[in-house]
Amino acid sequence: MSEPKIPVVLLHGALRSSVGMWPTARFLARHGLVARGFDYATRAHGLLQHAERLAAFVRDWLGPRPPVLGFLTHSMGALVVRMYLGSFADELGAEQRVVMLSPPNRGSVLAARNRDRALFRWIYGRAAEVLVPERAQSLPPLPPTARALVLAGGRGDPRGFNPLLPGDDDGVVAVAEMGLPGVEPTFVGGLHATLQWRRAVLSRAAAFLAGE
Repeated sequence: MSEPKIPVVLLHGALRSSVGMWPTARFLARHGLVARGFDYATRAHGLLQHAERLAAFVRDWLGPRPPVLGFLTHSMGALVVRMYLGSFADELGAEQRVVMLSPPNRGSVLAARNRDRALFRWIYGRAAEVLVPERAQSLPPLPPTARALVLAGGRGDPRGFNPLLPGDDDGVVAVAEMGLPGVEPTFVGGLHATLQWRRAVLSRAAAFLAGE
């Protein structure tokens, strides 16, 4: 008998939807994984509400405590997964594998600079509060059952794509904002907006999610 396929939840970034993750799901399926997109209203709710909906999504799809569960996140989706893993420890199985594409794990300098601007708050809604450094950095650490791979976009030089960000960046998030305690970013390069569609990036993600 063949090994059961590992389930992977796909989480989009701010102001996006799971529709943009359809090509990602198809790519992962060709690599022996079964992926489903999770939609969350980035403008309307906070992290805990997103995490509660994610917990219900996982329960409905896989039942209690799936033995191995994968996540592939783009940008803000990483913060939703971190809140879920920290808030629903009693629902976790033996292992979680998390791939984060250019996540603002340490918060966003751009969000901090624009937080008081009416246009920014109108466009981003509740996500404007989620993305600031003090909120992102207050999230709990990953549980012992979880392993993470952070794949960082960027230009590969000290300037990056965006002159408003310090050091290298992918146009939206600085590489220095992406890491987790004990998990330094692995540089893959490129622009923030397209990381979830690049074959070379997804090949690395698929291998990690498959446990290779």
